[in-house]
Amino acid sequence: MTYTRSLVESSLLVGLAVILFLASHFLPVIGVAFSFLCPAPLVILGLRHDLGKSIVGLVAASILVMMILGPVGSIFFTLGFGFLGVGLGFLARKFEAAVDIMLYGILISLGSKLLLMVIASKLTGINPFSLEPAEIKTVIDRVFSFYSSSGMSGSNLEEVKEQLTQTLKLIPLIFPAILTMASAVDCYLSYAVSRIVLKRTSSIVLPALPAFTNWRFPKSIFWALIVSIVLTMAGMSGEEWNIWIKTGTNLRLLVNVLFLLQGMSLCWFFMTKKSLNIIVKVIIISLILFIPIISQVIILLGIIDMWFDLRSRKGRFR
Repeated sequence: MTYTRSLVESSLLVGLAVILFLASHFLPVIGVAFSFLCPAPLVILGLRHDLGKSIVGLVAASILVMMILGPVGSIFFTLGFGFLGVGLGFLARKFEAAVDIMLYGILISLGSKLLLMVIASKLTGINPFSLEPAEIKTVIDRVFSFYSSSGMSGSNLEEVKEQLTQTLKLIPLIFPAILTMASAVDCYLSYAVSRIVLKRTSSIVLPALPAFTNWRFPKSIFWALIVSIVLTMAGMSGEEWNIWIKTGTNLRLLVNVLFLLQGMSLCWFFMTKKSLNIIVKVIIISLILFIPIISQVIILLGIIDMWFDLRSRKGRFR
């Protein structure tokens, strides 16, 4: 690729990324769809050009966004979309397996979000990892001033207020796990959407992700569960939410999500074997996600499948 052609293509990709980001910012409702498309031009940029040129393109895009939305908008673009998009493109050039690209992509996404949280906490004065009781009270008062004006009765108001208070107290404690899961979902969606866009618009394609029916995690994940239990037990002799309990709780939450995914993958495998309608399968998965007792059963099923590979008796789906 000649220098001139490379420069023109990079400029077009940078411009497209900026336009998609602005569309996601200004357009109501439909802007969400544009936010999913936003990393795609940056992935192509990272795929077709070396890392140095990709970074220069990202800097140019960030400057364009800053000229329109200001420094805060530019920071959100760079950390929310830019690093992940260029990173996925770079990783796709370096690795052949989609799983490897996803794993390192999640780390990039997590690092970007951590940096974004640090900057946001400096700008707003609110640290999501450690909300003070006064900050929680301020949030609750704002929410319930709205509820009171909407005519909610006093008894219902107190019950909801208690539930919200407990939830807000818990969120900072499990925020590391929430942030990690958000990074994984963000990376997966960016990769999947970028792959679809590339498949339709370019001769370059990203490696296919494993089918959901074949999702299985290594047995070592189970030992992470044991470690989380040990950490939680080690912290019981100290204060209520010490570092050991926090670490154990976050680790156990992440491990349970992996067990749940493996259990749902197993269910999807057998539902596909039975040729169930896609609507029926989606309804069943929704029930698993939103009914806690069913979720616990599926988590247990995921652990069993992790050790005994229940799908091998029926033949792995290709």
